[in-house]
Amino acid sequence: MRLSRNLGATALTVAVLAAGLAVALRDRLPERGTDAGDPSDVFWEMVDVSREGSTDAYLDLFAGEVREQLETVRDEMGEAAFQQYLRQRIAGLKGVAVTGREDLGDTVRLEVEYVREASYETQSLELRATRGRWRIVALGPTHEREPPVPYGTPVGPAE
Repeated sequence: MRLSRNLGATALTVAVLAAGLAVALRDRLPERGTDAGDPSDVFWEMVDVSREGSTDAYLDLFAGEVREQLETVRDEMGEAAFQQYLRQRIAGLKGVAVTGREDLGDTVRLEVEYVREASYETQSLELRATRGRWRIVALGPTHEREPPVPYGTPVGPAE
């Protein structure tokens, strides 16, 4: 009798640990055979929710360590300051573009560009399908450059 109780408790413990491990890994493992849509849609959504200052929607676009880091930043800054940061990051943009895409197996790398009046920035985003949709799992460094001709400079003969 005692052996069957111990066996039952051991089986229950193993089941609970396996479920906990599955939950912990669900953002890190790629999904196979899912129709998560176009990965570039995540970039456009990131621009939109940043403009709105919607922190929960913004964080939902990320997974894994990047999301954990962003949540830490939000917690340290406070909700209002993080909303303001998101809005400021987008304020003054003259344009945004996805300039490249590379399929890396279970990950897709997008090259994106942010155009401002006096500068432009390029960055890479790595996305993976998790829980039925694409999420950003890595951010490359931002490279800022001055354009040879400032944005908005008239072209053609002056009248």
